Amino acid sequence: MIAKRLGFDFYNRDVLDVAPELVGKTLVRSFENNSIQHFTITEVEAYRGIEDLACHASKGRTLRTEVMFQHGGLVYVYLIYGMYWM
Repeated sequence: MIAKRLGFDFYNRDVLDVAPELVGKTLVRSFENNSIQHFTITEVEAYRGIEDLACHASKGRTLRTEVMFQHGGLVYVYLIYGMYWM
């Protein structure tokens, strides 16, 4: 069975509604070498943007955080502790 890709309408809702619904979904990533990997989402965190002091966007709009000021459905990936990609 081929799963349906989530549309932007899924993501363009309150993050506190979207985040828990992502658990159990599959993230599909294609790489430059034409390989494709599938990852099951087992944990999520939700940040509410500029008003959430735990969110990287709370420090304002920068090149790093620009994606957080766009419409929902985009990916923000960052390295934490110099060893884990989140």
